[in-house]
Amino acid sequence: MPGQSLTSCCRTLVLFLGCSLILLFLSGCRTQGAGYSSSAAIQGNGAQVHDDRGGKLSLFLNLKKTKGSELSMTIQSIAILTESNNWIALLRSPVTADSRTLPLGQLFLGRSALPVGYYSRLRITTLCKPPGSETEVSPVTTELAINQPLYVARGDSHSLFILWDIGTSLAGDTLGKPALSLASRLKNMLVDVAYAACPDINTVFMICTDKNIVCDSLGVTGGPTYLISDPTAPTANLFALTENDIGIKKIGPAANRVEENFPLSMLGKGLQFTTSPDSRWAFVVDRKRGNIVRLNLRSGAIDLGTRLGYQPSYIVYLEQQRLLAVTLSKSQSVVLLDPETMNKVQTISTGNKPEGLLLYRDNYLYIAESGGNSVMVYDLSKNMVQQRIQVDFSPARIFAVNNTVYVANKGAHSISIIRPGQLNVSQSIRMDGPPLEFAYSAANKWLYVGNEAAGAIDIIDPMSKKLTGRISLGAVPRGMAVLHR
Repeated sequence: MPGQSLTSCCRTLVLFLGCSLILLFLSGCRTQGAGYSSSAAIQGNGAQVHDDRGGKLSLFLNLKKTKGSELSMTIQSIAILTESNNWIALLRSPVTADSRTLPLGQLFLGRSALPVGYYSRLRITTLCKPPGSETEVSPVTTELAINQPLYVARGDSHSLFILWDIGTSLAGDTLGKPALSLASRLKNMLVDVAYAACPDINTVFMICTDKNIVCDSLGVTGGPTYLISDPTAPTANLFALTENDIGIKKIGPAANRVEENFPLSMLGKGLQFTTSPDSRWAFVVDRKRGNIVRLNLRSGAIDLGTRLGYQPSYIVYLEQQRLLAVTLSKSQSVVLLDPETMNKVQTISTGNKPEGLLLYRDNYLYIAESGGNSVMVYDLSKNMVQQRIQVDFSPARIFAVNNTVYVANKGAHSISIIRPGQLNVSQSIRMDGPPLEFAYSAANKWLYVGNEAAGAIDIIDPMSKKLTGRISLGAVPRGMAVLHR
């Protein structure tokens, strides 16, 4: 009947709309799961972070002293004053900080996009009281002057650090008024600093390795991914591969800015690179097109290249052998190239989907066999497979500290620890997200590993082989490098 058909259609429409609303609600309530990597959600509490007409500002809360009295503070709002005397809100929602649980004495608050211009003051509204206290307190607004007004240019990515003095806050006449101040901005970058590239927000963060907290940031356009310190001048230059605009940028840590740009316009996406020991060349992997190109870092020109096909994915320079090793994910092999001619010298057969490489003790090439959940150890001096070690799901990167090899298993959210010479994994470290790149601070004895899902860098103590802390960035970290004295 026509009436029944109309009723049936209406019911179907109502059911469709109801299901759509339920799905929309569930998607909004989804938590950060195992494979979660949404940069917008990780960035969290900022506003308009993808606005490219100006720059970005990240806000952090630092404890002036990491141990001592207990206090809880809810930051209801933060605003910044423009040169035209307008206030721009920097937080979408309140943030609560508890001095007992503040990891490493620092908390990432949020990130916002700002128009080009000068900014002179912060206005912070807070509620502050001891944890568990039932005492009613009123909101307090504090204004802080920004020393040497902050100038935001297009493409900049600045960070401001709000210092919270717990002892002075409790000693004051008004309990609800926190003692807040702004940390001085660094004039130049020091060594023994870890650098972390976050391509989703065009930012490279600097991390003080003595305290394991973010201490500055730098805007690097084009989506910075892999970082390598200059082999011949490790405290003077840092090279950043930028995948969106396809190039390599040279960063001067002393000046804290990008000093040179080397375009690689002939390449596609899916890039990774290494440099020669004399800093003369950069060798860049083009995974999409199957090419390896050589960039002269003195002239900025691509002077040689070769096509390998089969999806090259990772490259390392074998200094003693004077060769390049490249994994070919689709051909189950590692190819050795002559860096002078870019010709093939040797092909090493591997397991399924080889990815990351590690040269250990000059003669042993560790190969992450991602598809086989194993690590193959190849003896370069004898040209033979020494052993194959079963690890966890989808090993992607390998790193060595002293006499220990660490394997980042992206599929299992774990790190396998291998003692060279042993046949099995000696220990595993479980993580709450997929690990990827590693970096090591020799001065302070910390191993850093990027945690994509958490938008953070996790810290491993190489002595205890345990996770000891986390540095929150509010963005997906990719490449890392540590500049040493």
